[in-house]
Amino acid sequence: MLSIGIIYPELKILSKIDNIKGLENKAKKLDYNTILALENVENITSLISAIESNWNTDENDFGIIFKDSNNNHKCYHINIHEIISIEDKNILLKAFTFGASKGVMKAWKNYFSKGIEEANLWTNLKQSERQGWLELAMAFQNVENSVSKSEAIIDGKYIKSVEDFYCSLGEAINGSGGYFGRNYNALIDCIRSLEFGGNDIKKIYWKNSKKSRWKLKNHFKIILEVFNDYGIEIILE
Repeated sequence: MLSIGIIYPELKILSKIDNIKGLENKAKKLDYNTILALENVENITSLISAIESNWNTDENDFGIIFKDSNNNHKCYHINIHEIISIEDKNILLKAFTFGASKGVMKAWKNYFSKGIEEANLWTNLKQSERQGWLELAMAFQNVENSVSKSEAIIDGKYIKSVEDFYCSLGEAINGSGGYFGRNYNALIDCIRSLEFGGNDIKKIYWKNSKKSRWKLKNHFKIILEVFNDYGIEIILE
């Protein structure tokens, strides 16, 4: 479900929406003049009333809310400061926001909203959209149901970029749609974290590693160094 509502101090969904444009921000930075287009908004009158009643207060923070069938949430904060137009069930807003990564909307609508039941669906996204996949994987993987693993297998035939590596690694360790980092710092956090199963991993088999070495270039060396630093054995095949 895709919604808009209050995300702080207490999560409260005010209206469902079919789609939102403008949430993804290529330049990952604070943007005070983001234009958001909300399409097919339910309860549009009550939503506008809620926005206007909280216009000049800090009591409530609004956000775009992603919610899956397991009641997990991913929220994107928006501070609405202008309603540009209202047409039928569509609303155009100007807001302060810290945007989603490119690919979030496609990954959500095509995959995560329905539940990830098979591996490598991320390969259907463009290379530039893989961080969007990883952003949702971090929020929506069902870590509690993940099987604890001491070993994992990744396959270099799917890895053409460092983002591909993280998509592959996340699924190898935490199942389809799983997450185990999206950059070096996040990888280290996962290795050290009980939450993501990092303490259990002792060995990773890397199939088609020569192809990965060629594709990842210097990233390949750094990744091996990170695993070595934390006592995780990498078997290059």
